Amino acid sequence: MTTAQSAGRRPDVPALTGLRFLAAFSVLLAHGLAATVANNEPPQGAVLWLMQFSGFGMTLFFVLSGFVIHYNYSGLVTGGRLRGIAAFFWARFARLYPLFLLMMLVYVLVSQRQVAYWSGRPEELNAIFQALPYFLLSIQSWIYKLIDGGTLIDAIRGGSPPTWSISTEWFFYIAYPCIAWLILRARTPAVILLVAGMWCVLWISFSTGLYDRTPQIDAWAVDHFGPVAGIQNQADSFVRWLSYVSPYLRIGEFVLGAITAQLYVALRSRDVTRWENTVGGAAFWAAAFSVLLINYLAYSPDVPLTIFRKMAMNFALAPSVAVLVFCVARYRSTASRLLTSRAAIGLGEASYSIYLVHSIVLISAVKLSGATVHGVAYNVVKLVVLMMIVVAISLLLYAYYEAPARRWLRQRWSWRPAPGAFADAAPSSRS
Repeated sequence: MTTAQSAGRRPDVPALTGLRFLAAFSVLLAHGLAATVANNEPPQGAVLWLMQFSGFGMTLFFVLSGFVIHYNYSGLVTGGRLRGIAAFFWARFARLYPLFLLMMLVYVLVSQRQVAYWSGRPEELNAIFQALPYFLLSIQSWIYKLIDGGTLIDAIRGGSPPTWSISTEWFFYIAYPCIAWLILRARTPAVILLVAGMWCVLWISFSTGLYDRTPQIDAWAVDHFGPVAGIQNQADSFVRWLSYVSPYLRIGEFVLGAITAQLYVALRSRDVTRWENTVGGAAFWAAAFSVLLINYLAYSPDVPLTIFRKMAMNFALAPSVAVLVFCVARYRSTASRLLTSRAAIGLGEASYSIYLVHSIVLISAVKLSGATVHGVAYNVVKLVVLMMIVVAISLLLYAYYEAPARRWLRQRWSWRPAPGAFADAAPSSRS
């Protein structure tokens, strides 16, 4: 793959947009179940297993992000010198920040800390003022910091905690020019597959090695940050931040996605035979089944400690998801046809809005409905209605704010580098 080739506009891969919706829907479903069906009692049965799909959704987001970023920008950031890198960052800013800033305003306004302030507790706003600079710079997931007895990620509240993944993505973007330069050294499919395998072995060793040192890491965290950072406080623990939230372990998924894109580009000039397409379709369903199996091995109380449980908060599903992304991009199948339908692409375009909107809708619904315990049927209907509301708001936000704001910002870009600079406006993009 030459620089000239990778800098230009590449053909769209519409199925990837459908995958964006699948990722957002997985997170929405899991969080929706937690807020409705499982709100009044510990989850069990089908609800428990469906709630695990938030982890699948996040891994799909990160692997897909690596694929799309490398597919669209590899040549620009390596062949466009400083102007190319600047154009890349401006494209990322234009894609993420308009909606992010709008939703941050909403999060602050509806935060329970804001309510506490107007109820006579002005000190509650101090936590927002302390945390806000980290959020506005999108570095809130990069460091472990305690504010007002809780973590930085949760300091603002009001639906803002899920924005940790945007912060983590920005870390990936900053590292990407170096990542791209290294990955582009692998040019033949055989070498790329070897690199992918070596990367998986390396990251599995890294992730499981940290898990095996959990007691030592936890003891260090308690010593430096106090008891609140201990593993017994699951949501606020340093170990959870390091394993699930911080970019330092999650970048393994992003890099694997970029390597997968390199393989896709290397094979793009080769026609897909009927036999290869059949094998690719089978590989897709095998990978989908492996996602279910790995979730079972990672979370089932009936299964002893496995390597997948050690990696459950980061890399466990990444190889399977990489296969899913590659097969959907390269092969024609029932799954790819569903993901390229008009509905899937429309919902995929609004996936970023769905991700940022869903938490505020779910939190508002829980507050309005109170602590009254209802039956399963009521909770399921409530969940479906809330998901429909989230999707409706997101589609409107995308059509009338997110997409126009992105176009307007990109038109403000004064440097005119390669035509691929803003290529992810195409349906092949994730972010």
